[in-house]
Amino acid sequence: MLLPFLLLTSTLLARTSQTENGTFALPLGRGPFRTSLQHAELVDNSRLDPWNASHVRRLMISRFDPVPPANCTSIEVPYLTPRVAEEEDEILGGYDYPTGLWEKARLQVCNMTYMECSMAKRDAPIAMFSAGLNTTRLFSQSLVQEIASHGLTVVLVDHPYDTDIVEFPNGDVIFGNHVKKPENGNSSSVEFALEVRAQDISFVMDTLGISSDDKVVMFGHSFGGAATATVMLHDERIRAGVNIDGMMFGPVLNTSLGSQSDPQAFLLWGSQGHNTTEDATWGDFWETLKGSSYVDWAKEFTIVNSTHGSAWDLNMLVDVTGIRGNLSELALSGVGPIPAAPIWNILGRYIPAFFRFALGLEPEDEILQGPSDEFPDVLILRQ
Repeated sequence: MLLPFLLLTSTLLARTSQTENGTFALPLGRGPFRTSLQHAELVDNSRLDPWNASHVRRLMISRFDPVPPANCTSIEVPYLTPRVAEEEDEILGGYDYPTGLWEKARLQVCNMTYMECSMAKRDAPIAMFSAGLNTTRLFSQSLVQEIASHGLTVVLVDHPYDTDIVEFPNGDVIFGNHVKKPENGNSSSVEFALEVRAQDISFVMDTLGISSDDKVVMFGHSFGGAATATVMLHDERIRAGVNIDGMMFGPVLNTSLGSQSDPQAFLLWGSQGHNTTEDATWGDFWETLKGSSYVDWAKEFTIVNSTHGSAWDLNMLVDVTGIRGNLSELALSGVGPIPAAPIWNILGRYIPAFFRFALGLEPEDEILQGPSDEFPDVLILRQ
């Protein structure tokens, strides 16, 4: 199984570039579209920040939109701001990753005018994205760009005081680490954070002009996958969701998704050793999904030999910078043994196919129905 992975990695890395000043461009998505990117601050004046009542809730979002190649003038933009890169250097340095690399990363995007980059709804289906606990949204831009290249508008949301660092356009910085991981069976802190994330996502959808009659989709990695299910429980504008390897918490473990008027669909995407058999929270969530009359599609997938860190951008960054072979055992455990390229290729095919099917835009793709010769390392564990 490794040969296709290595060939795909070589092909992908050949599409990256490194300039004389040491910056390097992350690869383009494989879909038929190029992508534009915009960052914006959104302010919810109706809510005080739940972690700091001295100010209203402020959010930072990023938005990737699909662009026909003929309409795209390509530019390179920084992957991280210098301030965020500095913070991530400090955090990741504690796990044996080298410092000074991430600020040199660049994204290849389309240069769009201000009018073209309004926050209004567009024709492409909209997918919301939520990242892991204490993890900046910016560390999922490469994967999300891959998804967007297949014809989806994807909106990434940071959750201040939960996300490790959130930098605003005026230079304000809010640090995270306010959410305590479960201890001795007490998960109240993470359950509270999930409810806040659900409020954040619903507010962003309101700001985008998504009405009660509209249907969008959502996915997330790690804690963001748990947030996806929580958002769906509260906001039926979310037609379908994907949890990429995130433990579940809270009411979704025993409260059904969907309703008679608004059925919902869900895809669990685990990693090697993390599935509905090994994780009791996934097992409980699965039984609740399958017991609901209002969940019209539910399946569980995994990739052979994948790990929790396979699906965040650090996996891509260590490949593009060429440092994977020099990583310590500790650092390698954060990204796993599989290069990013095959992971991006798989998720870039399966997630958009699921979303377009759930939204009624396409029939169910064969890759969602059973084993695929094209993707032999993808397993369907439950359906």
